[in-house]
Amino acid sequence: MTRRLIPASTVLGAVLVLACAHAGFVPQPTVLDVERVQPVDPGLSLEELQAGRAAYVQRCSSCHPVHGPGEYRGDQWPGLLARMQREKKIKIPEHERVLIERYLVAFSSTAPKLAAAGVVGQEPVGSVHPSASR
Repeated sequence: MTRRLIPASTVLGAVLVLACAHAGFVPQPTVLDVERVQPVDPGLSLEELQAGRAAYVQRCSSCHPVHGPGEYRGDQWPGLLARMQREKKIKIPEHERVLIERYLVAFSSTAPKLAAAGVVGQEPVGSVHPSASR
């Protein structure tokens, strides 16, 4: 019995580690991020960005590893979300889809960077995905 538990717990542990590793590519929003995206998304709050991130990780990771928001341009995310909903027949409430979309666009490869947005100071560690500088 114990010999069967060891491989099963090892596999479960590996799955959990991989799931956490993927979530690392999805930046946690900060107040600086809100200030950075204000020119393109006025009125966006930190709470909305945090809710969008949480919904993105929860909804999308249930089917596949999540992509870092910086892997795509801001104008690509709305179409990708629509395609997933249409092709996979995924039902996401409209308010939640909007939060996810706003989060992904805010951290996309074409989102304003801190210096371009006039925000002075050092960029928070992990606030922008490495591929966002493409």
